Amino acid sequence: MAEPSISVLVPTLNAGPFVGDALRSALDQPIPPLEVLVQDGGSRDATVAIAGAIADPRVSVVSEPDRGQSDALNRAIRRAQGEWIAWLNADDLLAPDAFAAAAPFAREGVDVVYGDFAYVDDAGEITGRVGVPDVFERERLLVKGHYLFTGAALFRRTLFERFGELDTSLRMAMDYDFCLRIASRVHAVHCGATLGYFRQHALSASSEISWTLVREEERVRRRHGGYSRTRTAVPILLNEVKRVADVGSLPIRKRLRRRNG
Repeated sequence: MAEPSISVLVPTLNAGPFVGDALRSALDQPIPPLEVLVQDGGSRDATVAIAGAIADPRVSVVSEPDRGQSDALNRAIRRAQGEWIAWLNADDLLAPDAFAAAAPFAREGVDVVYGDFAYVDDAGEITGRVGVPDVFERERLLVKGHYLFTGAALFRRTLFERFGELDTSLRMAMDYDFCLRIASRVHAVHCGATLGYFRQHALSASSEISWTLVREEERVRRRHGGYSRTRTAVPILLNEVKRVADVGSLPIRKRLRRRNG
C-alpha cells in the first residue's frame, strides 16, 4: 500500500522554546512527510531563525503578518501539496510513529484518521494519556466537547475545499467549529494509537487562554444548534457548569501546586 502524502502545517508566533522539537517530531517520522510548512505570524523571538536553520528541504518557512492562528492555518492549507493535512501546533509534538500508525487507515474513502493523545510537560515528559471515543459524530461533539485533538489527526486536504476554511473570527475554537461542520458528513476512523502529544506549560495553562476557549466553544455550540433541543441542551449546560468551575478554580489550584512544591 502506498504511503500517504502528508503536509504538516505548523502555525507559529513567538514559539522559540518549542518549535525546534515540534518540527523534528514531524521530520523524524519513519513514514516521512511530504513537506513541513511553517506559517509564522511575525515572531519577535528566535522562532523563524530556529525553523530556518533546519537543513531539510522539506521545511518551508513563511513569516508574514496574519489575523491569528486560524488565518495562519488557512494560509498554510493553501500552500499545502499533500493529500493529507496534519496540523501541529508549535508547542506540541507528533508521537514517534504517528504516521506509521495512521497510514493503514488513510485509505480510499476515509476522510479523517484520528487517534489518542498524551499530555506532556515543558520537557516533553508524558504526564497523562487520553483515549478518544471511536465515534466521531456531531451530537457527541456538541455534548462532550471537542474530544478530538487535531494534533493527533490527519484530515484529507479536500475537506477544506468541500466544507470551507477555518473561521478566522475564532482564536482557539476554530478546530472545534470545523469538526462540527464535518462530523457525521464524512468517514472518520479512530486508529486506536497515540498519535500526538499536547504540551501543557505556563502559558497554555493561563486563565486568560482558558476563559477565551470556554467563551468561544459556547459560541460554537450555539452556532451549531447545541441548545436548540433538550436532548443536547441539558447535558451541554451541565458540562458547561463543570467547565466554568474548573477554569474559575485554576488560579487557586496553581497557587496550591506552587506552595506544595
